[in-house]
Amino acid sequence: MSTILIVAGLFAGIGVFLSAMYSLSQLFLMEGRAQAAHGAMLVMILVVMALLLERYVDYARYAAVPLFLAATWCLIAEERWFRIFPLLVQIFSAILILGYVALT
Repeated sequence: MSTILIVAGLFAGIGVFLSAMYSLSQLFLMEGRAQAAHGAMLVMILVVMALLLERYVDYARYAAVPLFLAATWCLIAEERWFRIFPLLVQIFSAILILGYVALT
């Protein structure tokens, strides 16, 4: 595995972790549609991460599609520069959907 892929995976993991922590905080601070969007994105992040932890890469690829949709919903509901967090999750789920994840 090349060094570039390892570093890209590290940054993707950090971005998804930060996005999950931000969504968790927004569950308590926001109301209505934005709160539901952050809740859906957080649940899907946890589902995909649990599947990857158990090395179910194929199921994680299938679960990445609703994660991408939840991140899109969250991107629409979010304001200003905070849109970077759902965008990072969209990049991560696109990497999963395209199949660039290989657990050895």
